[in-house]
Amino acid sequence: MAEYVNKQVIEFNKVSEENRNRLTRSVKTETHLSDGRLRIYRLAAVCFGVLCVLQVTLNISLRLDFFHSNREREQLNGCYNTTMMDLCTERDQCRMNRNQLERERDKVKMDKKQLLERYTALATERDRLRNRVSLLTNEKVVLSSCGTGRVVEGSGMAVQTMRTVLKCPKGWRMLGSSCYFLSTERKTWEESKMDCLARGADLVIINSRQEQKLLYQLDGDADLLVWIGLTDSVNEGSWKWVDGTPLTTSYWKTGKPDHGGTNNKDCVEVNHRDNVLANWNDAPCNHTLHWICEKLQK
Repeated sequence: MAEYVNKQVIEFNKVSEENRNRLTRSVKTETHLSDGRLRIYRLAAVCFGVLCVLQVTLNISLRLDFFHSNREREQLNGCYNTTMMDLCTERDQCRMNRNQLERERDKVKMDKKQLLERYTALATERDRLRNRVSLLTNEKVVLSSCGTGRVVEGSGMAVQTMRTVLKCPKGWRMLGSSCYFLSTERKTWEESKMDCLARGADLVIINSRQEQKLLYQLDGDADLLVWIGLTDSVNEGSWKWVDGTPLTTSYWKTGKPDHGGTNNKDCVEVNHRDNVLANWNDAPCNHTLHWICEKLQK
């Protein structure tokens, strides 16, 4: 760039020298002209020199602007290329991450499907085993409660036979190895308990998940609230059955027992509108509800 400026200065000097020489020759050859014409020529020469200077200056400015523009363009191109490379790298990384996530998602879906299939198979097997256990339990009760008798046939030959003596009182229903009575009237918890005692039974004690489900067969599709033999009236928060045994397995509704309200909720009701395994609720013992009595078969 410095060489270019020096060249322009040298050209300017040459032009200036030529102009001076031209002016000198003009003065020598035209000495006969009037002073007025000489002044005009001189003015024209000066103007021409000024124009030359302006032209050189303009050329230098344009060259400098062009040089700076080229440098800025190269810098912009460099930044653009760097940015594009970074963006391309990030894009490729994002694609790789997305593909990895999609593979993990598909694996999770497959695992979930396999777990659901396994769960379904286990649930089916569980239900089958429960039915088998229930059947065997009933058979055991029948066998353990059977008596023997003799029936005479023909000419007096005695033949030993088995006679089943299992039965429930009238109005009671046999479920498993027990008899259950569902009241048609309503009473308080204590009155319900006394009614069951008068019938030679007690308020129902739920000992198993199977029994919890069996109780739903007593009322069919009826929408009932019934008392069961569970209370914490003796020691708040210590739930016990009417035979004095502590509660070990429960089927409370969500958030229950809450012991809330102005009345003490010391007795347990079962709501047959709710889920069979989550339908217990603590309630004031002075409410009047249906109730369920339980006793062993005779």
